[in-house]
Amino acid sequence: MLGSLRQLHWSIYALSLASGVIMTGFMLMLPILPEYAGQLRFNEFEIGLLVAAFFLGRVSFQFPLGAVSDQVGRKLIMTGSLLLFALATSAFVLTTDPWLMIALRLGQGIASAGFVVGFQSYVNDLTPTEFRGLAHGINSSAINAGVIVGPVIGGTLTQAYSIQAPFWVGGGLGAACFLLSLTIPDIPAARRKAAAARLTMREKLDSLLRPALTAPAASLSLIHFLQMMSLAILFTAAPILTAELLSWSATDIALALAAGGAAGAVSSPFLGRLADRRGARVWVMAAGLTIMALQSLIIFIHPGTAFTMLGFVIGGAGTPAYFNAFFSLVGDVTLKTERGAVSGFIGSSAEWGSILGSSLVAPLLWREVSVRAPMGVSVLILLTTVLVALAVRSLLQRRMDAVRKAESGQVA
Repeated sequence: MLGSLRQLHWSIYALSLASGVIMTGFMLMLPILPEYAGQLRFNEFEIGLLVAAFFLGRVSFQFPLGAVSDQVGRKLIMTGSLLLFALATSAFVLTTDPWLMIALRLGQGIASAGFVVGFQSYVNDLTPTEFRGLAHGINSSAINAGVIVGPVIGGTLTQAYSIQAPFWVGGGLGAACFLLSLTIPDIPAARRKAAAARLTMREKLDSLLRPALTAPAASLSLIHFLQMMSLAILFTAAPILTAELLSWSATDIALALAAGGAAGAVSSPFLGRLADRRGARVWVMAAGLTIMALQSLIIFIHPGTAFTMLGFVIGGAGTPAYFNAFFSLVGDVTLKTERGAVSGFIGSSAEWGSILGSSLVAPLLWREVSVRAPMGVSVLILLTTVLVALAVRSLLQRRMDAVRKAESGQVA
């Protein structure tokens, strides 16, 4: 394992650190944002828009920013996104106007979209196929660590100083990550502006959409859409179910989520390395989805506090198994010239799954069926996703072989 870690470029570790720090900055603000808006006497509509604006930025800008990164390079998109995150986050404490705060929240979403799609494409550009899973695993560990420590730091800062302190710290962390990103080497854009300038507007649009609408890309978009929908249902429904049926407090659910995050942080590099075995990508991805389905099933059954807590730990390991294999697979089936656009298209599709799962599917099932119903549907969605992944395995393998030949100088 140590030998494999030495094979990764140092910039992977630098950007993974940035991912973890940014996630820490995001999570230390997230729990207090509605309370802060309430103190400023925002109405329910304004608070709803404040929350939704972030996701609107992510769903709207991942695809275009990914496509732009194919033209101008990944580093410019990542550094610009980190700078935007730092400025938008710090500016929260400088205004009390609800619409300006909503605009800043939208800016955070755009920044998140740009950094995520830029980083994923950068890792896949820079890392050989046989180490992509490990590289994404290192990043997943950093993100999970940020998810765990962010709320703790945010709560501590709020109690020790003021409710505005987490926003200042979040902005400072974003600025530090921006400076760190300036040190990484750039990878020249595979597409040249001169060549693009000769195309008509229709040809440019066609060149952007065509890679994202191929069968392999569409298959991965469907898989990720379903997985993110199930994950959104889990995060929306599990706190309600455990509170009503197991009498869990907010502290109990926070501990369960932290335990799952810790399991993911520890296991992620090893699961990523497992996904790097030849021919293992889809199988590891399917295994991760199956483990996540087991987590949802345990929560659905809720066999007491101890076993339900164990379900969160199990799911915490299944999540990086899926994500590491999936994002490595995106790199395997895409050429460098199209990787940003395809990654962005897949990411935008997945955001719609998250939005529908949390705002439509889970509430509708609560109201029309029962408090347990969302977790049961989550199990069905995940098992369906496993079947889809296995059904398209041969298709993805053929595309991987074609990309490998093209990148080695042969005709794909």
